[in-house]
Parts: sequence; structure tokens; C-alpha cells
Amino acid sequence: MISLFFLGFLLLMVLWNLYYASHWSRNLTVSLHFLQNFVYAGEQAQMTEQLENRKRLLLPVLEVAFHMDRRLVFLDCENTNVSDFVYKRDIFALLGNQRVTRKLALNCTSRGYYRVDESQLTTYSMLHTKRYSTNCPADTELYVYAARTDVSDILVSCERLMGNLQCAKRLYEDPFAFSSIREYTLTDPMNTINWKASARTGELMVNTFESTLTEKVMLYLDMEDSGILKQEHLVEDSVSVAASLAQRMLARGMEVGICINTDSSSREGTIGSHAPASPDGNISPVTYIKPAGGRRQQETLERLLARCRSCERPALFPPLPDGANGENPTGHAPSSPDWPEDAVPILISKNAAQKLPSIEAFLGKGQDAILVVPYTKNDACDVRTPDNIRLIRREVERS
Repeated sequence: MISLFFLGFLLLMVLWNLYYASHWSRNLTVSLHFLQNFVYAGEQAQMTEQLENRKRLLLPVLEVAFHMDRRLVFLDCENTNVSDFVYKRDIFALLGNQRVTRKLALNCTSRGYYRVDESQLTTYSMLHTKRYSTNCPADTELYVYAARTDVSDILVSCERLMGNLQCAKRLYEDPFAFSSIREYTLTDPMNTINWKASARTGELMVNTFESTLTEKVMLYLDMEDSGILKQEHLVEDSVSVAASLAQRMLARGMEVGICINTDSSSREGTIGSHAPASPDGNISPVTYIKPAGGRRQQETLERLLARCRSCERPALFPPLPDGANGENPTGHAPSSPDWPEDAVPILISKNAAQKLPSIEAFLGKGQDAILVVPYTKNDACDVRTPDNIRLIRREVERS
């Protein structure tokens, strides 16, 4: 009798394990989702972890595991391991037809683009003698934009430089952009006369219009970091300067573009960017986005600056050929595309001390520009520029 009881029990366990092995993952879903599309470096983000068991079979033990970049730090370190990635493993107990949702808080320590592509579900048989697991796809992403920094001094210099361009811009007027009304002069065409205003004042009055050329700025961000001792703190400050300038200038209605040399793998999926072709027909690993305005342009620039990484090559300002003597009468480096000539150039480079002749040749003789040079605190910043290049030094604490 006892032997029959144990035999029946063993048979029941075998049947139950077979049933459990084939049905535990049915109608079981897991969802990982970042609540924010983007945050700024140093801020916190939230992530939801949701499990739903849409069947009557209960799951007494269910492990959910996933991993992502270690620069995202969970505030609750329980069930978390950090090595090359940060590995998160949570344990749940799900009843039949039950949904469980957890919120995870993360500290975003560094700018970047972060994805979670899949998660792993694991459960065990009744006596934990067997282990069952399956992978579930996940599709959630988070952009951590570059931290903001004070760029007021650069904006002041840029506005002064733009003021020098206003006279040339007034030569061309946009007939659809009304500005004001003034008295008629002999040089004014008849089609600009405002007859209603003339009837009110008793004198001929004409309409004036804004310039057809909007205020444009072109940012040239040098990400080259080819020394033996890497200077990531200077590269990060350069990116923060570019991001802060782009945000504030676009908010003022300016058009902003960017040219940046970066690791080719960090440019994948960037909206609105392309690599210009060099004269030999090869694709240059320099990313160029033409000047434009609006929220779409700001999102494009922010995402590019979030994903870009320092590189050893290529150089944004290529070295001059032998015998060039620091002169380039054509205006720009031979391998560069046709940059917008009506945009104010702002160059951001920690390598300016070594590349100043190349920078001058890149700009062309007499071209007005702004050069921003971040340097490490307590180190010398021996950079001397000609009168047409306004130099702005930025002292950065070593991280």
C-alpha cells in the first residue's frame, strides 16, 4: 500500500513537472519601459518593470533578469551586480491572472544612449530540481543629454560678432517679414509705400522689412583625444558647451548647425546627420548637420551630442601639408564640404594649442570666429590667436 502511494506520488510529480514545463511561460509577459524619453546628465530617471500572468497556473518563483550600461546606477542596489554591465535580478511570486508592477529609480551619471533589448525569465519545478528559462524581447531606450553649463560669455561674444554682420544682411530684405514704417526717401521703390499710413500722416511712408538671412551659427566640436593620458573631463566639457550653446541659441530663434568628429559607432541611428564625401569619393567620418531652427533641430543636436564619443581619428582640423606656412586661400580644409558662409563659426577644441595653424587655415584668412578652449585647472593654456579669432578659455576641474 505504501509503495503504491509513493509510486502514485512520483507519477503525479512527473506529470506535474511535464505540465508545468510546457505551460509556465504561456500567456506570461514582461515589459520594461523607461518613463522618460530623455533626462540630463546628473538627473534621475525611472523605469517600470511589469509582469502579467494571464492564466490560472500560479508561478511561485519567477526571476526577471536584465542588464544595461553601468553608467546607469540603480538607487536600490538590492539584487544588483556591477561589472562590465549592471545586472539586475528581481524575484516575483505570481498568482493566476495577476499583474505586478515595480518602479525602479536610476541615477544617470553620464550622457549617453541606453537601451534594454531583452530580459530573461527563470522559474523552477516544485522541488527546485529543474530550472526553466526563456528570453523575452524588450524595446526601451533612454537618452541622457549632456549636462548644462554656463556659456554666457560665449553668447556675448557671439552677439557682438553677429552685430558686425548686420550691415551686410540689411542689403537683402524679405518682402514677407514686415519690420516697421518710416518716411519715404528718393531711393525707395514705389511698391513699398504704405498708402494708409501716408493718408493718416499726410506724408509718404514706406514699409521696411527684415533681412532674408536669419542669424546662423555653426558649431565645430573637436572630439579628438589622441594623447597617452586621456582627458575625458575636457571632452565632456566641450560637449556640454556645444549642447548649452545650441539650446540657448535655438531658443532665441537662431539657426544652429554642427560639425563633429566622433567614433563612427556612436553616429548610428542619429536623425538628420550625414557624413560628407571627401574629394577622393570616400566617406569622411565627420558628422555634419546643416544649420536649421526649431524643436526638431534641437532634438537632433541633443541626440547626436548624447551619443558622440571621443576618438583618436579623424582630426577635425587636418594638419597642413608641408610648405603651406599656415595659409589656405580657399578658406576651408580640402576634405571639408561647403560649410555655410553666412553662419558665425564657433570652434570648441581642447587641442587648440597644437592645432592653431590648422584652425586658422580651416577658417580661411581674415574669417571672424570664436574659439573656445577648455583646459585643466592649474595647467597652462598657451594659446594666442590673431585678431579675427576671439579666444575664450574655460578652466575645468579634473574629474
